[in-house]
Amino acid sequence: MYAGAMGTAGIFGYVLGVIVYGNGGAAGPLATGPSPEYGSLGPIVFELTPLNLAVFGVCAVGALLGVGLAAIILVSNRE
Repeated sequence: MYAGAMGTAGIFGYVLGVIVYGNGGAAGPLATGPSPEYGSLGPIVFELTPLNLAVFGVCAVGALLGVGLAAIILVSNRE
């Protein structure tokens, strides 16, 4: 189920990137101009492309579900 959630996040990220930014960078219907757009997560800066949004979705969902799963495992092992 964990892998399924991460796969779904990756697919949704890729589809969102194709819809917003198009296949060739910032050329989709919702892009603001011909220059590439960048996103940031703390000190990490990345270009907004379909592949990068898919990787971001997988990492974000994996980290959030991983922290929650680790907390559940820790609490359930207490006697």
